[in-house]
Amino acid sequence: MERKKRAFLYSILTVILVLITSFTILFTFYWSVLVSTLAANEGLMLGLIVIVSRILILGFMSFFLYRKWLKQEAIYTSDAYFLFGSFFGILTCGKIYDIFYTLALVSTSFDAEFILLLLKIRFFIIVVNVMPILYIGLEVIITFFNMYRNKEMNKKQFNKLRLRIILIFILVLVLVISLASTTSFLSTILPFITLVMFLGIAIMFLFMYKNQRLSQANGLIIGIAFICFIASNLIRSVLLNIHLYYSVLAELIDIGVTLLIFIGFVTKPKYAK
Repeated sequence: MERKKRAFLYSILTVILVLITSFTILFTFYWSVLVSTLAANEGLMLGLIVIVSRILILGFMSFFLYRKWLKQEAIYTSDAYFLFGSFFGILTCGKIYDIFYTLALVSTSFDAEFILLLLKIRFFIIVVNVMPILYIGLEVIITFFNMYRNKEMNKKQFNKLRLRIILIFILVLVLVISLASTTSFLSTILPFITLVMFLGIAIMFLFMYKNQRLSQANGLIIGIAFICFIASNLIRSVLLNIHLYYSVLAELIDIGVTLLIFIGFVTKPKYAK
């Protein structure tokens, strides 16, 4: 088991190293443009500080959950701590990418096609980010199936069904993102899809809490947190339509919601105690 833990640890560290290298290359290649954009828009500095603060918070959350996962006697990639840690880890990468995307969007140095490509990449990251939470949330299927059908679904059947649902979900979203021809289309359609998806995840966790299916986390807090996440995204859209600099307030709201999600992940429900 120790050998397995070391293998997982080295794999995680390798992924982190690759991501750091990729982001370093990306920011270095466009460094002069990004710096000039930041210098020409002084109001962006405060937003940058808030985003960096959120990145540090998310990074700590991911580290904390991965550490709890690795300290267990038996470790599996289907374990809640690993999936929660992956959620925060991918979200950390998304916020780092947001720094580049925001500066590129404000800059006048990039054409519409490049901005569209950047936006597509951002939505691809969102799709990947949701996968760990969706994997856990779909536990509701086996609960619902066994409650309302005479014949119970076994774990093997459930895993096959869960993977099929996730695969179909990924293929549909990837297809929509890939075929999008304008940023306005993506900015209108994808947020609606993601909000519906987050609502579904919230309902799944609330349902699991009601039926006492999740013992490693508090489904009630997580469900409420994702509803708040939906509200924060709607507030973000309204604020950004008023002025880009209101993104600072939107990021502060998101930090609070993220902390609530984290509390739900590390707090066990009463029925598990």
